[in-house]
Amino acid sequence: MTEDARFPGLLEHIEQRLGPVQRVESAKTAAGNRGYDLTFYENDQPPVTTVVTNGLRFQAITSMLPEEIMCSLRSDQQHIAMYLVDSMASLILKNKQGMEYGSVFENSKPLIEGTKITALVGHTNLIHDVGFNLFPGHDAPKLQLITMVPITGYEVDFIKEEGPDMLFEVFRDNRTNILDVQRESAV
Repeated sequence: MTEDARFPGLLEHIEQRLGPVQRVESAKTAAGNRGYDLTFYENDQPPVTTVVTNGLRFQAITSMLPEEIMCSLRSDQQHIAMYLVDSMASLILKNKQGMEYGSVFENSKPLIEGTKITALVGHTNLIHDVGFNLFPGHDAPKLQLITMVPITGYEVDFIKEEGPDMLFEVFRDNRTNILDVQRESAV
């Protein structure tokens, strides 16, 4: 992720929580420019990889604020985090509609083969402090950082009945490891 004059301090804001950039997959691919880089961050304790878009904020999409999306998973599931972020960012660009906190992207089949994960819910980041989600801060935010959390079909149904905040209460109460796509449903 490189510094941009329109969002000064963004790289420092992200690196302060996620650590230094480990690698970047360029927006430029054999098929052309997809409109965003994929930036990889790694934490040792706990061993977590976070993949963040870089450039989605400059695209012509409808959202409350310009946004970048991310997904944090166990380090051995880095390829899955990359797949989820890239797939969702592509859908956002295709539909010209951003993701918001609490919004659910649901699929009829598992998003990841061999798992029960059928959806993603947009949420504030659960690993880092609340100040991480809005940049440069809550008083006059210019950018939102939306964390995508992989969820099961039963959890989607629960959100429809109780709302996303209640699901995250269940996650906390049950100490659900939302960083592992191989997990069982929390409801």
